[in-house]
Amino acid sequence: MVELHGWLTISETCHDEDLFSQAEIDDIKQKVNEIIINCDNDIELQYINGVAFIHTLICSNHHTKQVDSVIETYKNISKVATGSYGCIYLRDDEDTVHYNEFQMYLFKRGDCIYKIDKDFSPCIPVIED
Repeated sequence: MVELHGWLTISETCHDEDLFSQAEIDDIKQKVNEIIINCDNDIELQYINGVAFIHTLICSNHHTKQVDSVIETYKNISKVATGSYGCIYLRDDEDTVHYNEFQMYLFKRGDCIYKIDKDFSPCIPVIED
């Protein structure tokens, strides 16, 4: 089974927004919207208290293209809107290397950092018998 939990707070820049013109900010927002519209997933952009967010949950029997597409979408948004931050937790019990681990994709300052989560992994015996 594949379990993917992802969230991303979308912010156009990690710098003081006063350094950017409204046209530059609008251009970044447009690029983010295009990434979301063109992705082949059901990712929706939500605004809560004026802040943009995306959330993703995938629970499927096998690793699918959708899992890879979600990770790519988050990476692309993070590159365009460099102030964005969030994470994806991925567990794939059919992965021949990481079957007993939670994989983490951390997004901040335009980068994606990949690592194995040490708090939930190894899944057996840390969270399961």
